[in-house]
Amino acid sequence: MLTPTTELQTLLDQHPALQLISSHARYPDAVGEGLPLLHLKTDVCEAVIALQGAQLLEFKTIGSSPLLWLSPNCNFTPGTALRGGIPICLPWFGPNEQDPKKPKHGFARNRNWALQQAKQDADGSYELLFIFHSTADALFAFDFSAQLRMTLGTSAKLELSVSNEDQRAFDCSWALHSYHPVSSLADAQVIGLAERTYLDNLEAHAAKHQQGNLRFVGEVDRVFPGVANALTIDGSPAINITHENCPSVITWNPGAENAAKIADIGAGQEQHYICVERGAVLDEKWHLEPGQNKTAWLEIRETPSRSI
Repeated sequence: MLTPTTELQTLLDQHPALQLISSHARYPDAVGEGLPLLHLKTDVCEAVIALQGAQLLEFKTIGSSPLLWLSPNCNFTPGTALRGGIPICLPWFGPNEQDPKKPKHGFARNRNWALQQAKQDADGSYELLFIFHSTADALFAFDFSAQLRMTLGTSAKLELSVSNEDQRAFDCSWALHSYHPVSSLADAQVIGLAERTYLDNLEAHAAKHQQGNLRFVGEVDRVFPGVANALTIDGSPAINITHENCPSVITWNPGAENAAKIADIGAGQEQHYICVERGAVLDEKWHLEPGQNKTAWLEIRETPSRSI
């Protein structure tokens, strides 16, 4: 399982800060057959990335708090969605609009991406470029490719590009499905969404008004369209989230009852995280003509807490 391709081995040889490890070694109590992971440790930051889905599982700057939450019940079985970090939902977000029997959140997060480039910048940050190719099949009837460029240093910046390699136009929706840790779910709030209209996924996308900062009381599953501004998770740690070309914000916590029913979350684990995601979903999905490429990014960094 840990035999790297020639291309990957070359990059590992060139960059001793980057190591290939197994999920069993990193998470010895986790369930599943095991997956290969990349472990990056520099003088600036530490990160863990799954080659499946090019999924950033852990990130923190040296001496600071982790900025991502990974479920202790995450299932590291090939082809199984990994619960935590920043999954890439692509080429659709949520249930497939044409066929709800297809996998929720698409399939890019469940397939391997290839590490194509790695380099260290002058400021000590690392840039990692992952690529993914998909040919037309029963799940998605169009050829497309995607790239994810991670810049990991004093912050974590993820830049996603999607290219239409088909002869026909298609629509795709996507999200960087970020899981962030909180020390107290009751106290955590998201600043930057007050007084906006949101679509409530718990009530068939009913339009509602967000009064004040968003707090997580019970189950929360909301889509906020047209959000251009940055967001702040005011909690411990406090996290600033900036973006470019990510109009949609999705906020989610399953609540106690649902968390207990979800095997890779588990009873009580809903108290330790919130999802604050950026992407382009529902009416804000991307339309790509043949040969067209679109790019967006988000960046997370620790910031001083405003109230806690």
